Formats: sequence, structure tokens, C-alpha cells
Amino acid sequence: MKISYSYLKNFLNTQLSQKNLSEAFTKVGFECDVNGELIEFDITPNRGDILSLRGLQREFNVVQSKSLKTSLEVSKIKTRFNKSIIKKIDKSACGNYHLLLIKGIEKLKELDTKKRNFLSAAGIPLINPLVDLGNYVMLEIGAPMHVFDLDSLSLPINVVFPNSDENPFQAIGGDLKNISRDSLTIQDQSGIQAIAGIIGGEKSAVKKNTRNIAIEAAFFKPEKIVNQARRYGLATDASHRFERGVDPSIQKLALERYLFLLREISNFKSMECYLSEHKYVNKKPVNFSIERFNSFSGLNFKIKEVKKILKILGINLFSETNKNCKFLVPSHRFDIQIEEDLYEELLRCFGYDNVPNSSPKLGPKKQITSNSLLSAIKLGLIHLGFKELMHMPFVSIETNNLLSFKSFKPAELANPINENEPQLRGSLFGPMFSAINSNLKKGHSSIKVFEHGNVFSQIKNSFKQESHLSGLIYNHELRKNWDSKEFRYDFYSIKAEIKKLLEISGISDIKFKHNKDTSVFTSNAVDIYVSNRIIGILGEIDLSVTQKLIKKPCFGFELYPNKIILDSSETKLKRSSKFPSSSRDINIIINKSYSFEELEEKVRKFIKKIKYVKSFQLINIYEGKGIPSGSQSMTLRFIFQSNSKSLFDSEISTNIDQISVFLTGKFQASIRD
Repeated sequence: MKISYSYLKNFLNTQLSQKNLSEAFTKVGFECDVNGELIEFDITPNRGDILSLRGLQREFNVVQSKSLKTSLEVSKIKTRFNKSIIKKIDKSACGNYHLLLIKGIEKLKELDTKKRNFLSAAGIPLINPLVDLGNYVMLEIGAPMHVFDLDSLSLPINVVFPNSDENPFQAIGGDLKNISRDSLTIQDQSGIQAIAGIIGGEKSAVKKNTRNIAIEAAFFKPEKIVNQARRYGLATDASHRFERGVDPSIQKLALERYLFLLREISNFKSMECYLSEHKYVNKKPVNFSIERFNSFSGLNFKIKEVKKILKILGINLFSETNKNCKFLVPSHRFDIQIEEDLYEELLRCFGYDNVPNSSPKLGPKKQITSNSLLSAIKLGLIHLGFKELMHMPFVSIETNNLLSFKSFKPAELANPINENEPQLRGSLFGPMFSAINSNLKKGHSSIKVFEHGNVFSQIKNSFKQESHLSGLIYNHELRKNWDSKEFRYDFYSIKAEIKKLLEISGISDIKFKHNKDTSVFTSNAVDIYVSNRIIGILGEIDLSVTQKLIKKPCFGFELYPNKIILDSSETKLKRSSKFPSSSRDINIIINKSYSFEELEEKVRKFIKKIKYVKSFQLINIYEGKGIPSGSQSMTLRFIFQSNSKSLFDSEISTNIDQISVFLTGKFQASIRD
């Protein structure tokens, strides 16, 4: 919103310089850019109440710590009900509807130079003094108004939704639109005369020879207006305000102000004002606990200070007990619904920079939390060569369909920022593929990326939100292993990396089991278990996905941080042995039905009973020449070490014999020479 500095300065009755005035608003949460004579305010979507001079005045009061109001001169109006003027109002969409009828306008003059310059500075074109006056009052008070040519209307007025999806309508300016049944309209007896809260029709627009007018001032509920202007390509100053919420209590005031200013530029013969029967219901009081606020903020506010700050904002005390208060939120504050919203207002007014830093109290032991675990995993990924990405959660329908489970139901956005991305993501993989594509075009052949964020889905009539940490590996470079043999990154590579990552992050009891519901993965994928609980999945991405997005195969993983159960037991330190260790390999031939995970679990339990075995690991799996059909060869490496002496070969051989007997008996394996 752009405002002339000189006009704003006079309205606020302040002597602050343009720079100091803009800094004052920035301190209370509204960033400003100074451009010549103009101050441009960056207003967040939840603060539609600021889009006027009165709204800015309320925030300036906070800076001044005073409840000052600029008095506006008005001409008092008496309203009445008349079904022959306003007949039907859809109460689900319209809170109140005022119609001011003025007849016999004569000697109409232009608005004075200051007002016209004020409108031009705000980016509002000058059209007709009767229309310009409505736009001026909108910028002054915050209530959008529409001016009809009364002679072009066939009263009474109805504020209703159409009965069908085929409703041709010519908007002001000549654009022909087809109005659907879910768009609120202003209708007279001849048809649609305006799209409520957005734009009027060409037929009933004010003209040069207009002498009788009907001025509409209404409260349309934001949820009924939002996204309608974008649908028809008719974004207006009115729709910008109604989508964010217009104070439902100021419509009569706006008409009274309009009437007063109209008398300055014209004469008229008669005036009548009508009101719909439906009235807006006031908001419920919001609870507030001074103890909870001080605990939350680290401050030491007294309830007296809280009352003073909130009163300046127009938030008045409703009731009070020894420990709790209730505050009545003014009708223009659509953004205040819960107690934490009041906390935000207090901290905003106090100044976030003024909140003292308080160091956390540290005990002798570092507490393991889900956040510290997540940080450890992310740091581990960075050490493994991954690059962290961050993206907005909005995706296209095609991306969700391609990367989600068959039973997945997407979370639709009611008001998408981008029409090509109308859904919330069901997977983090989509933007990662785009990042890989971008890197491939720059000549990279080894790419490892990850992202942490929420994914969304719809379950019946509600929505589900889950925290995911996902990664993709695109690596087609030939590398050499420890025995100088060339190899490419494969399923076992990602499995080893993720297992090592979890282990160094302090996670134990990790198991892998074949994944049955593969989603975007191929059958070459496994679920990751910790303490018999699924905490993720890893494997090769389905070729049907990669062919569409990056052409070549790649591997990926998904971790669910909130599902990882942390081990709360104390860490125990063991003295490391000063004696040398020895390793021995055992080659076994075993049925292909056995996975290494099954073998690993049982072998680890067994070697705990053997005196000198410290650990073991899988070195190789082989199938092919020399191996019977239906079987596989596994090479297992065992590490032996004593804490009290150097081991003899005979002692190690005894341990090897025990392990061999266990493997042949438990798994019907044969020892391969």
C-alpha cells in the first residue's frame, strides 16, 4: 500500500520525518520503503485492517504509547429496513449490507487537489467524483464501497449466489465474464449487477450524467470472497481488502463520511439509507494468563502493563480473576483468535529486539531431543557430501500423482499462490529432481541432495501433516574400491551410507526389511526399522519416475524423524583395548531365501556369548559360477580382540570353529574354502 508522506503526516498529526516515520512503523512489524514522497507499506495478508489511514493510525498509537484518534467529520444517518429496497441477503456470506440512496445531485465538482493527489499516489485512478469519493473513504476508513447508477437498477437488491454456472456478466471496463454458482453476487430484478466484494457491472456503473446514486457498503465474509478475483482475472482494491477481512462495524460510518464529503462538492435533493436485517456477531473473548506469557517470553510483565498495551490496540479487558483475564478483540482484528495471538501483539509492541537473551540452563548431561537428533542426522548428511535444499511446499497435480502412494489423497489449497501448483506436496522428492536436472545441465555427474520439511495429505474430512527428511543420490561415476576394482554407486552403497549415518547419530538396533508397498521406489527397496518401528525407506527410485524427470536411474531415501524412538538410557564408556585385534573371514554358501538382515540379527546375538569376538560385518555377496542354483555366497568378516592380552591363533581358531558350527546348524549353510 502506497501513501503520500505529507498526507499521512497530517492525518497522524506528527512532526516525524519521513525516515523516522517509516522506521516507527517498521519497529511494530510493518516494513516500509521510502520512494520520494511516497511511503510503501508491506502489509502481511492477515492484517487487512492496516489498509487504511485509520488502520495505520492505530499502529502509530502503539509507537506513541497513546490512544489518539483523528476525528472525522460525518453527516449522521438513520438506517431503516425495507424489503422493497434490500430484499434477500445470504447470511452465510454477507454479515451486513447497507445501501445509501442519494437523488437529485447537482453542481458536482471534482475532489480537491489534495484528495486527488492522495488517490493518485496510492495508485487509484480518478474516474468520476462520485466514484473517487468512495475510493477516498475506503483509503481513509478501510471500508470498500461501490457506487451504482440508481436509475440503472431495478430494486430491490438481492445478495445471493446464482442458481447455475451459466451467468454472463459484463464488468466495468467491458470484460465479459461467466459467473459460476459459488460466486456471491449483487442482483437486482434484471440480473447480476456486481460480483460481491470485487467489481460492479458496466450496465449500472456511474456515468457523466448520473444524478441519482446507490452507494453500497457491506461486510462480505473473507472465506466467500477469497480466490474469486483471481478466478475471473479481476483483482481490485476492494477484493484485496475483502479477501483479508474488512471491519464489519464500520459500514455506516463510511457512508456517513461519504455523505459529509459529498456535501462539499455537490448539492442533492434527498437521501435515504437502508440496512439488511442480518447483523454481524461479535467475537468471543480471548483468554490470557500473565504467568503463561511471562514463562513463554522470559519477561516479567505486570497485568497492568498488559492492559495498557492492549488497550492502545483497541483490545479491552472483558473480565478478570486472580490469575487469568479475558480480552475482547475488536471487530477489525481477524488475526487474533487464540491466547498466543495476544502474546504476539505484546511482544511486537514491546519490541522483539528488547526481549533479553536468556541462556538455557545446562546440566551435566546433554539431553537428547528430537531436534538434536534431527540436527545430528542433517550434519551427518552434509559430512557425507549431501547438499541441503529448501523449497516451498506447493506442487503441481502431476508431481503429486507421480511421486505419491496410490491411496494418497492430496491436500488442496483453497487459495493457491500459483495456479500451476494448487496442492501441498505429498513427497519431498519433486523439487529435488528439479535441482538434479539443473545440476546435470551444468555438467555435474555426481549429485547428492536432501531436504527436511513437512508433507501433507487428506484423510477423510481432515488433513495430515508429517515431518520427512528425504534425499536423492544421482551418481553414475565409476569408482575404485579397496581392491582396485571399479564399481558404481548402487543399492548397497546407499544402504551402507544411511546405516552409518543413523549409527553415528546415536541410533541403534537398526534393521532392514523388504518393502512391499514400494510407492516411488522399485522392488529393490527396504524399510528401515529401529526398535521394530518403521522410521524410513531407502532404495532405487522407480524407472517410470526417473525417466520422466531426470532420464537416468537414481537412489533415494525417506526418514521420518518423529517416529524414531530415542534411547533414554545413559551412555556407558568402555576402556579401549591396548592389545592388537585380528580379523578372520568365513565364506558360506546359504540359501537365497535368507537376507543378510536375518542372518545378522541372529549372529550378533550368538557372538555376544563368545569371549573374544568384538564385531562382524558383511564383506561380499556373490551369485554365479561355482555357486549352486538357488544359493548365494556370503563373506563374513569377524574381528577378535582381548582387553587383557594378545590372542593366540589357537584361541581365534576355536572361536571360528564355534561360529562355523552355529552357521551350518542354524542356517543349513556350508563353509566354502
